[in-house]
This record gives sequence, structure tokens and C-alpha cells, in this order.
Amino acid sequence: MTAKKESDEGSEIQIHEKGRAASLGKVKLNEDVACILERRGILDLYSHQAKAIAEVRKGKNVVLVAPTASGKTEAYMIPVVEAALEGFNSLLVYPTKALSRDQLERVREFSILGVRAEVYDGDTGDYHRRKIRESLPRILVTNMDMLHYILMNNRLFSKFLSKLRLVVVDEIHSYSGILGAHASNVMWRLKRIAKLYGAKPQFFACSATIANAPEFCSLLFDEKFETVEADGAPKPPITHVLLNPNSSYTTASIKVAEKLLSSSSNSKLLIFGNSHSVVERIGLMARNKGLPIRVYRGGLAQEDRKRLEREFKAGRFGALATTSALELGMDIGSVDSVVLAGFPGSITKMRQRVGRAGRKGQGAKAYFIPRDNPLDQYFFENTNEYLKGEPESCYVNPTNDQVRMMHALAMMRDYPAREEEIKGGVAEKLLEQELAREWSGAFIPTKKGIEFLRASGIRGAAEPVRIYDVDRQKFIGEREEHIALSELFPGAIYLHGGERYESEGLDLEKKVAYVRKARLEAEEYTVALKEKNAEIGDVEREKSSLGLKFSYGDVHITEQVYGYVVKDYMKNTIVGRHKLAHPLHYEFDTFSLWADFPEDYPSSIRDFGDGLHAVEHITIAMMPALTGADPREIGGLSYPAGRMYVYDGASGGSGVTRIAFEKIEKIMRMAYSRLKKCKCGKGCPSCILDPQCGNNNRFLSKSAGLEIFGKIFG
Repeated sequence: MTAKKESDEGSEIQIHEKGRAASLGKVKLNEDVACILERRGILDLYSHQAKAIAEVRKGKNVVLVAPTASGKTEAYMIPVVEAALEGFNSLLVYPTKALSRDQLERVREFSILGVRAEVYDGDTGDYHRRKIRESLPRILVTNMDMLHYILMNNRLFSKFLSKLRLVVVDEIHSYSGILGAHASNVMWRLKRIAKLYGAKPQFFACSATIANAPEFCSLLFDEKFETVEADGAPKPPITHVLLNPNSSYTTASIKVAEKLLSSSSNSKLLIFGNSHSVVERIGLMARNKGLPIRVYRGGLAQEDRKRLEREFKAGRFGALATTSALELGMDIGSVDSVVLAGFPGSITKMRQRVGRAGRKGQGAKAYFIPRDNPLDQYFFENTNEYLKGEPESCYVNPTNDQVRMMHALAMMRDYPAREEEIKGGVAEKLLEQELAREWSGAFIPTKKGIEFLRASGIRGAAEPVRIYDVDRQKFIGEREEHIALSELFPGAIYLHGGERYESEGLDLEKKVAYVRKARLEAEEYTVALKEKNAEIGDVEREKSSLGLKFSYGDVHITEQVYGYVVKDYMKNTIVGRHKLAHPLHYEFDTFSLWADFPEDYPSSIRDFGDGLHAVEHITIAMMPALTGADPREIGGLSYPAGRMYVYDGASGGSGVTRIAFEKIEKIMRMAYSRLKKCKCGKGCPSCILDPQCGNNNRFLSKSAGLEIFGKIFG
């Protein structure tokens, strides 16, 4: 049932979604394991849990596609505990340290059976790490970053690896993009080292509801997977409220939270924001109004996170404003309502967040408060897509050259590598750069190579630009090079840790940006002015559709930042325009899709080039819904002659435009729908204006964009 109304608060749509009863399954369990589960109140298993356990026992790799609160932990924990009781080991890999510790408590419920588990990650102190290595547990809980280092020091874990049976990787959808390229290479190295110690592990992956789980797993692990859909868990009835506010979306979120908290003395809710700055701003606004809302996000100390989790679970306060840190399966007890302060970028993330409400079987409320941007407004206008739309397809490019080079060097550190193990001329490149050398018919890292590995992480494709605070004379952070070009050019205003800094210089050779804390607080921000060019390399795929020719392949991108504008974000006006004395240049190879428009388009459509620029903007704005990518991961470029590029923003390619190429027809239909429905005259932030546009949103025409889409879709 759907109800619509207009009020002083804005436009509101209410939709009631029915709940679903549980579907149970049967599988024979170890009596001791069954006894522990009974103590937790688990007398029966859901059908998907039983099926997943049965597939693991057959020796198959399993991917469990499971929404929040569907009992996925038991589905892999039972085989892991059974393996431990038989004398075999398991690795449990989680995307965050907070989730690792949360899940450790679940594993330790089986310690009465003699099954020992330990967390080994960046928050594990040196003393405890040494103790764990001296007496290795049956179950090792870690993350992908630490596993990278464990493999390079595998001799310390040889007894564990020789008995490795199961590798569980939770929340695999979080490995989409460059992190996924690293994860894929870590799995490649893990299988190699396990084989050296005589083990051949099985894999159990858990994912939120995505469109391509088995294909994505195949790319990540280079293995075949059996897919199990988690459709056996019960689902509570949910009342969805979509509120398009007349005020700012953060102000509207606070008003909704205040109403929900006042409706019941023990009401509990989560407010999800899409960045640290948003949830901090919500927390500050709540404090000024005296509302019991605390902030929970990444970057907080572990003891602060655990304290907030305990106090919220115990009902000490009513609400948490959080980032994606609580999107995953952290145990924070029952929640009555969730508020989405902005669309989180994809259907999967939206469902994960909404799924946090209504645990323990009670009904739930889920508010969606859209921002003033194309994607949020599209989903407000298309409620069926919001509730039942296709989830995104995750993406990864395991053969990203820069990522593969780093892991090939790490593989040499794991164990000397033979030439046939490293393909594509990677060994030769490492030799040329003096990062590797030949040794007894194989390759090992040089001293320079080992230093490079120590300084490298698995969160980017290339060496990052480090940010140096001139006043404090210390490094305070880092940014990937292509992002630093747009955010840390000389004169740029840069936000870090809630503070405003001004960039005094960017040295791309040394990979260092020099910043100084801004002297005055002001409502100003800077936007880089850019020129771009694309050169096509090899074409991998082509198709004709919608009257256009679409291609996909590798491209060489050249970017130049030649100046910047200073804007007042309160008034949305330009207060200054500056040219750089020495323009900054950046070049990289990546992958792209491009569309070639028929020859009659430029000649028959007035201001065609400006219209194509508008089509490029709104097409990119729609892509996160079907790819899960952050818009900052995607670059765009259009030529008035009739070609539009959309490319992976990461050097070496992330794989996002490969997914976009397959779904470009739907993406462009979504873009046309939003552009048609936008009530503005010449273009606004809800349709074609992009705050990060390299041309400062010049040379844009909404009317010409509509005419282009009109010809495409007839």
C-alpha cells in the first residue's frame, strides 16, 4: 500500500512492505555443536544454512548471498568448528577490524569444546601477536591487509597453513574495485603458499544481495562456486517513508530522528550518513538540540567503538549517527528504525542499512531522505526501483598491472618465485626497477624491493601522495595521485580530520603535498579546472544499441590542472578564479567505455557539444546504482564531434566500466528519466550540475541533453 502527501516538511511517500516467515531446513550436526547452538536458542536451522553446510561437506566452494540478519554466521561457523574438532584450521577474513572482534565473540562460544580462536590484525599488540605465533589457534580471525603480511612471513605460520581447510571471506561485496584487485592477488598468493605446505583450502564467501555473486567470486578467487541464496530467514514488516525535504537533508534527518525518539521512551534508531563529515555534522546538530544521538564511524579508537556498541545495545542512549561502519553485521541489538540521510549509492547498501531495523521479529520503520543530486532524486521518483530494483554488480580487475606487480614482488617475498609463475613481463619490470633479483633459478626481492613492500598497502593502485603539515612538520595522511591532483593543487582548500588546510604545493615526483592549517574559517571550497584527453589503445568489446556504437577497451588518459575556482558553498557563488603558475600534469593507462553518436547528431542538434557534456554528467551520476562505485572512481570526457568517454578513474583500471558497458542501456534510461522529471530550467544539482566538474559546469545545456536523449529513445 502506497500513500503520498505534501506538507511543510516536503513531499512524503509511505509504502508498507509485508514481512516473511522463516523457512527451515535439516542437516545432521555434531552433537556438541548442536548443544552450543541450543544454549543460544537456535533449535532449528534456516533452509539456506542447511544447504550451505551440506555443500561445504561435499567439498565445494560456496558463496552465500545473504542480507543483514539472515543467520549467515552459523552457516559458515558450523563447518569451521567441525573442521577444528577434526584437527583442521580455518581463516576467517573480515573487511574491518571492528567486525573481526564482534565475530570473535561468536566463535569463542565454542571454546568449551576446545576450539580456540584468536584475532590477528593491526590492533593486536606485539606481545599478543608473539603469543599467538608461539601457540597457533585452530581458527585465525584477520583481515585482507594483515593476511598480505602473514603470507610474507608465512614461515611463522607454517603449522597453521599446513592444516588449512577452510577460508571464509565475509562481506565480499566490500572488495569491489581496486581493493578487490588486491584481494584477488592475496588469494592467489594464499593458494600458492598453502600448496607449498601441502594444503588445498576450500572457500566460503558471504555477500550482500548483489547481481553477480558467483561471477564476482570467480574473479576474486579464480575458483568455481556454488551459490546459496539466503531466502530462508524471516523478514519483519517494514514501513518505508520517503521524504523529499524542503530543508537540507541533514536538517530533515534530525527532525525525523527527534520525532522517532519522542514517540517512545525506549525507541532505538540508526541514522546512516555517507561520509565522516556528514555524521559528524549530524552529531553536532543533535548535541545543539539536546538529542541523545552519538556518532559511530571508522577512525574511532577500538575502546570507544566497543563502548558505544555496549551502551547502545543496553539502551543508554537512543540513536547512533553512523557511516557504513554499522552497515555490516555488527551485533548492536534490536533497532526500531533507520534513517538514510542520503541514498548510499546502491540498492545493496540501501538494503543492508534498512535490514538493520526490525531485528527480533518486530516491525520496522525506514526513512529515506534524498539529497539534491541526480541519483537520490531518481530513486525518490521511482519508488518501485528503490524497493525492488536490480542490485549492483560488483567489479574487479585482478590483472591491474600496478597491483599485480606489487603482489608479484610480495609473492617473491612469500617464497622465491619461478619465472613461469609470473606472467606478462612483470618479472622483467621488477628486475629493471631493481626491486627484484635472480636467485638460484628463481626471483627474490632486493633490499630496495623489501623497503617498497614495507611502505606499500593494499588500498590503492599506485604509490599515494603523502600530505605533509608544514607547521607541525609531520605527515597527516595520503591520497591517491589522481585524486590529489584535483584536491591538493597549490591554493586548494583541503579538509582533513575536521580541520581546514590550504595547499602550498604539490610535488608529483616526490609524491608529497605540502599543506598549512587555514588561518580563517570561511564558507569556501575550491574546485580544480582541468583539461583532459583520451587516446584509445586496444578495443576489447563492441556493440550497437540505442542507435549508438558502444566500445570498451584500454585508453591512455592525460589530465592537466591549469587553475581553480573558489566558491562560497552557502551562497553557491564563485568568489575567485585563479590560474596555476605551473600547470600540473598526470597521465595514466586505464579502461573505458565510449559511445560514438551518429554523424547527424552534431549537425541536427543545436549546442550538441554542450548537450553531450550534460549527458555525460547525468550518465555518470546514475552509474553507482548498478555498479556500487563512488562517482569519484569514475572519470568522464566528451567531444563535440560525437564521442563520449566514461573511464575507470584508477590507474590500471578497476573494472567498473566493464560492468557499466554491459548495463549502459539501463543506465542511460535512468539518466533520461531523471533529466525529464527535473523541474529546473537550465540545469541544477539535481540533474546535470556536478560540483567536481573540471570545467566548473561551463559548456552545459540541459535542453540539448534532453534532445540527445529524445533521439536515442525515440
